[in-house]
Amino acid sequence: MLQAKILAENANRSKSEFLSNMSHELRTPLNSVIGFADLLREESFGPLNEKQRKFIDNISTSGKHLLRLINEILDLSKIEAGKMEFKCMEFSVKEKFDEVRNILFPVFSKKKIKVEFEIEEGITTIYSDEGKFVQILYNLVSNAIKFTEESGRVRVSARKTEDMLQLSVKDTGIGITEEDLMRIFHPFVQVDSFSTRKHEGTGLGLALVDQMVKLMDGEIHVFSQPGIGSEFICMIPLIGHDREQKRL
Repeated sequence: MLQAKILAENANRSKSEFLSNMSHELRTPLNSVIGFADLLREESFGPLNEKQRKFIDNISTSGKHLLRLINEILDLSKIEAGKMEFKCMEFSVKEKFDEVRNILFPVFSKKKIKVEFEIEEGITTIYSDEGKFVQILYNLVSNAIKFTEESGRVRVSARKTEDMLQLSVKDTGIGITEEDLMRIFHPFVQVDSFSTRKHEGTGLGLALVDQMVKLMDGEIHVFSQPGIGSEFICMIPLIGHDREQKRL
């Protein structure tokens, strides 16, 4: 059993190193593709006709979608390899809410979804890893928007519970079955089957949220009913500390 455990750990380490190296190698040429596509879209070298502009938009959009996937794989491989670090600083919760809202505004406005952001009075700042906080918030809100039909509602709130920040994202979306609740935090898993799935995604977003919340000494809870909606609640320490990742 000990030998099997060692072999499994070595295999997992090799997989994580391979994914990390592959991600780095892919990001460099992909950034060039996106950069040149955006440069052409700005018509810096002459005007584009309607069909050319459509093709350039598709190249840029597809490239950025692929880059997000690569970044998620890289983050997941760092966590699995025990190489994720935290750099804490004090930052405004409202500013991060506004940042995520502005990024996702074109998505939820197109679907006519009402997205509400609420912060309990008295909450101003949190001392934590700013980048990972934004990533957690972005993944949860974008996921809620993705699985909520047109004219639905998403409510994002933050309140203080003792020494923790309670971050809640509640939607009126398709909901999650009890069976799927057991596996939604597994990498590359989505709640709808591949054959019937109509929502884009890789199934990495929630896996990353789960791992990052745990590494921040927090916890995550999910409440959901099919056809009614879901609520994800993250409990994150108001005061974190810089450290190298603890192996899970």
